Amino acid sequence: MKPHRRQGTRQTTPAEADAPSVAVLVETSSGWGRRMIRGITGYTRKHGPWHLWAEARGRSEHLTLPPDWSGDGVIARISSARMAAALDRLGVPVVNVSAIPLDGYSYPTVTSDYPATGALAAAHFIDRGFRHFAYVGGPQRYPYIHEHMTVVREAITRANPDSTFSAFDYRYPSVSNRGWAGQNQRLAAWLDRLPRPLAVISWATAPAIHVLDLCRHAGLAVPDDVAVLASDDDELLCEATSPPLSGLIVASRQIGYRAAERLDALMRGGEDDGEIEHFAPIEIITRGSTETFAIEDRELLKAVIFMRQNAYGPLTIQEVADAVPMTRRSLERKFQQSYGRSPLAELHRLRLARAKQLLVQTDRPIAGVAEASGFGTPEYLATRFRKELGTTPLRYRSITRGR
Repeated sequence: MKPHRRQGTRQTTPAEADAPSVAVLVETSSGWGRRMIRGITGYTRKHGPWHLWAEARGRSEHLTLPPDWSGDGVIARISSARMAAALDRLGVPVVNVSAIPLDGYSYPTVTSDYPATGALAAAHFIDRGFRHFAYVGGPQRYPYIHEHMTVVREAITRANPDSTFSAFDYRYPSVSNRGWAGQNQRLAAWLDRLPRPLAVISWATAPAIHVLDLCRHAGLAVPDDVAVLASDDDELLCEATSPPLSGLIVASRQIGYRAAERLDALMRGGEDDGEIEHFAPIEIITRGSTETFAIEDRELLKAVIFMRQNAYGPLTIQEVADAVPMTRRSLERKFQQSYGRSPLAELHRLRLARAKQLLVQTDRPIAGVAEASGFGTPEYLATRFRKELGTTPLRYRSITRGR
């Protein structure tokens, strides 16, 4: 591998002098890209050092290398044949983190499981009783975006064949050109025609924020008239909206770690079978933009709200039934008819989702996670994790954080 020498007064160690130089070509303007890089650096802290080359780039900017760059490997979101050809000319190992198909090119690839992402996003609103759905996606010419939308639509139809579904083909023009103004008018008119209460699932954070802004100008209440979920979670931008935007945590940190692992093997002279690996999403972070329900059965609605408000304490199913009030048998029947699962299964699902969120986003000890998520003891938390996810809470935290 090419040695990399730095100027300065500090003595370079032999390990640093022999460290590989790796370029990371992903947009750093998004939470997805920043988590990706954290996953890569998580790998290098354990198995490095590496000399990483990365720049501040947005989605619309070309992900390219300087003409004089000379390194040992590349991790890239390869978005075009032109970009693929440029990387091939480097003559170094490349690992791809994009799901965009490239005719004539094949790389070891680590990317998101978009069908699983779509199913999780749809379930978020189905469980809240919505019957009217809308999808704001990226260009449908990309097969993985079309697949994501298709999974969302099919999940909605399976849950309730009478549900309505509409899709908008969202583009990313600059706000300074006429394309933005035209799309803004079309999106506003499309939203105005749709029935309410409406659940909107967005392919990414930017279109979701655009929908929130249009709702504000149109006098539509979020989340009561229109509830909005982004199929990614850019924590900074999602927290900055009013109301805060709910988002889905994609496993990009985990993807970055695995991409670095595969690249490292290639740079050491190993072989790669070129397999495309898919990583399922982590969980949905519920914020103000989806904190609502569209459940018509008033008894079931009261039970669901009570359960969600009290799920993380020592709650029993009988206490849920008593809060309505209704018999436990009626509660069981209503849950089974509406959700296809028992109230106890729903309680476990809520607690598991909360535990996953705490494991990924905080440094709480396992005992603290168990208490804060309603499982009570680390042992019971571990039992539920092994049953539902086939792993331990500690291992889950390690994998999803790219460590």
